[in-house]
Amino acid sequence: MSAIYIMWLRELKRYVRSRAQIVASLGQPILYLVALGFGLGPVFQRAGQGNYVQFVAPGIIAMTVLFSSIFAGVGLLWDRQFGFLKETLVAPVPRIQIMLGRTLGAATVACIQGTLVAIVCLIAGFRPVHWTDVPLALGFMILIASLFASLGTAIGSVLQTSRAFSSS
Repeated sequence: MSAIYIMWLRELKRYVRSRAQIVASLGQPILYLVALGFGLGPVFQRAGQGNYVQFVAPGIIAMTVLFSSIFAGVGLLWDRQFGFLKETLVAPVPRIQIMLGRTLGAATVACIQGTLVAIVCLIAGFRPVHWTDVPLALGFMILIASLFASLGTAIGSVLQTSRAFSSS
């Protein structure tokens, strides 16, 4: 159990210490929000459909969670390339615990990124229809992050190079 916690904590520390990753993880969603949300907003409003930010914000949040969690496999490939994965796998703990810790860490980081993007969307004018649906949305965010982080880890554990990851 402690191996799962250590690997989870490592993923969180790597994310928190990399300010560039935090800023970069917000860059693409903000670009989509500005370009699509505010750029196409007048067209959407003119068609009589209301506020386009209300329409596009949930998709931007889901996209952020999905892509950041599935690219956990790339982190696994980097660890393999620099030798950290080999050092980790020779530890006297089951390998499933190491992979589970990495997966849970990647899912947690993806949920944090999704929450940050949701906050940016709230600042930009997104308002949930019913505030009682927010816990349900957070639950789906956790499920999506867990599913795709495990998929990314599974793909990353099979592949040998990061170039192959982008084509799979």
